Amino acid sequence: MNSKLKITFINPPHADWCLPNMATWVFIKSFYMRSSKFSERIDWVTPPIEFNLYQNVSEICDLIEHCDLILFSSYIWNNDLCDLIAQELRKRNSNCKLVLGGPHIGLNDPDFFNSRPKYDFICQPTKPGEIFVQSLLDLYFENQGWPTNELIEWEIHSRLGRPMPLPNYSIYKEHLAYFKDLKDHADKYNLEPFVVLETTRGCPYSCTYCEWGGGTNSKIVKKDIEIVKEDIDALIAAGYRSAYSSDANFGIFPNRDIEIFKYAFERQFALTDISTMKSKNLEVRIKLIDSWFDVVAQNPKILPRTDKSVREKTNTPIDFVTSAPTVSLQSISDVAMQVANRQDLNFEDKIKLSQHIRKRSELENLPTPPIELILALPGSTIADFYKELEVIWNFKAWNSFRHDYMFLPDTELTNKEYLEKYNIELVQVYSDLIDEAGIDNKYTLYANKKTYFKTIRSCYSFKAAEFIEMFFMNSAGNYLLEKIYPQFVDHLSPAEFGKVCYCIIKKLDGFKELNDEIIDIFNPLSSPRSIKKLNGKLRTTAISEFLETYNLILLNEIYKKVLANENHRTNSRTQEAIVYRA
Repeated sequence: MNSKLKITFINPPHADWCLPNMATWVFIKSFYMRSSKFSERIDWVTPPIEFNLYQNVSEICDLIEHCDLILFSSYIWNNDLCDLIAQELRKRNSNCKLVLGGPHIGLNDPDFFNSRPKYDFICQPTKPGEIFVQSLLDLYFENQGWPTNELIEWEIHSRLGRPMPLPNYSIYKEHLAYFKDLKDHADKYNLEPFVVLETTRGCPYSCTYCEWGGGTNSKIVKKDIEIVKEDIDALIAAGYRSAYSSDANFGIFPNRDIEIFKYAFERQFALTDISTMKSKNLEVRIKLIDSWFDVVAQNPKILPRTDKSVREKTNTPIDFVTSAPTVSLQSISDVAMQVANRQDLNFEDKIKLSQHIRKRSELENLPTPPIELILALPGSTIADFYKELEVIWNFKAWNSFRHDYMFLPDTELTNKEYLEKYNIELVQVYSDLIDEAGIDNKYTLYANKKTYFKTIRSCYSFKAAEFIEMFFMNSAGNYLLEKIYPQFVDHLSPAEFGKVCYCIIKKLDGFKELNDEIIDIFNPLSSPRSIKKLNGKLRTTAISEFLETYNLILLNEIYKKVLANENHRTNSRTQEAIVYRA
């Protein structure tokens, strides 16, 4: 007990062209140094970060096998690597204690949880890591040995009444040299310099698909705005030009949040992947998005961020210079929102919001903010799917596709009762590309890496065949709206246009091959397949190329449908007039 306890942290990044997120590490370290009388008895071992260079997990274990305690931060994209590292460490050092934290643990999915290696301690997804680790370590020093899991204080509303922790000091200023080292490594290897900025913590909502909000359902605590400004200044001083915004409800404190965005924006520092607040009030949502437009419109010199595919091809440095808050809609189906326990605008107001944002984007000559929709939420129907084409048309955000519905193992979605209640059929798939832009991993440790997850195939509100149609049209719809629909906007609504297109497309040569492949992806009896690829290509690319081949045929057939509809309406009006005169 006289020697220092050696502690380190493992959080593999989502891809080998990206830095790992090390915010949790410094949060825990600084919190403990301030809150515990045993802080001098800890040796904080610098965590491994060079995941773009490691050839195998053995190289990682070589760096940390001497540690007494290792904290793992588990996510959907890295849980397999965490488990492999944990298994190897078990073989090398039986005295080393392993702590599993992060959102991707699996307590709601026994099959997934039991398939993981045995960790010594588990910090559940909704429990603050700082409090958990402090309690664990203090009990260790006080009792001269490791405690049982049940004794560790970890509940947000614990018996001691401990509030949700959020630092009242600048983490980044305190660890400026460390974050600069991270940025230097990113620059040296042309990696995305990923860093997180957290200004609030907690979420008052209980969305069934969320591993965080669905479990906390807690009051939001906010960091002092002057501390946030110090954070931004420190990150700029360390060389960063952007930070991922981890706040779950940007705009819930409207004046404060916009001031933070403005402060960053005027310093050409981008807050990316902003998740906007949930509200049933259309005026509140419009006011928030207008406030963002007001800030951005005042500085037109700041350009949109460089597209990832361009950076990859040209080897240009990773550089984010501005961002737009994501307009979170999830689904236009009011029923689906109720099933997901999601608070949001109703269908009519979502259409009005999309129209307002389109007009404001055109007025300011700015790109439309990205939209966030989820494909095939239980409660939604195929008719709802086609209605969503109106939202996509209004936004004209052609790179915003509906997200695949991930049934993550610590969400309410994976509860047996929930699945049975809504007659949900799941299938396992994997992704070997990190996003729709599609940059492949390059290095040995990540080469051919697959991220497995369960997704929906059918439920009480749509059949499997209807889902297959929606999956195809999720990729096809944006192309059709952008390239073809402008010629028919006066004749067909976006929903009518989408349905007409599918009726034509499914009769074209080559469609059956694509459709059969999609059917096989979602066949629960076949081996898991990539949900991102068709015919060996990115699915959006494969479907767009297929549609491009038949562009003229599509135009011609749609014209025939429109003409037939017009003739039908004319004949109907003539018959009505004849009957009236008679």
